[in-house]
Amino acid sequence: MSIQVKVSDIILQPFSLVYKSVIEPEKITKYFVSNSSGKLIEGAKIEWEFKDYNVIIKVNVIEIIENEKIMFNWEVSGKKSQVTMLFFSKDKNKTKMEIREDSFEENEEGIAKAMQQTQGWTDFICSLKAFLYTGINLRSGKMN
Repeated sequence: MSIQVKVSDIILQPFSLVYKSVIEPEKITKYFVSNSSGKLIEGAKIEWEFKDYNVIIKVNVIEIIENEKIMFNWEVSGKKSQVTMLFFSKDKNKTKMEIREDSFEENEEGIAKAMQQTQGWTDFICSLKAFLYTGINLRSGKMN
């Protein structure tokens, strides 16, 4: 048995804008990562740098469905996992974003990692919303 992390929220922006803010390096570096080596496209192998943690993470993009789905593998906290981001248009200016990360073992270490990733993806969505609504980068103090 394993644990899946699942975080979702409503973002009051068109889903195409929300989607582009995740796949494009010049946007994702405004709220999530310090640097990105490229755009999220199917089959791409890119690197995300998190200066606040002094770490570079390799991201292997598995599947992209424009404006609907982003799926990639990465290794965080010493564990390889799969992340799926889904985008649902609720109306013209309202997007539901859901993020799932699989899979964490049902033991003390796995639960701790799942909790850490739940916090991280919650921070991701909050930071994305702040960026889209106001242009503010909530992580800027962490990245210097």
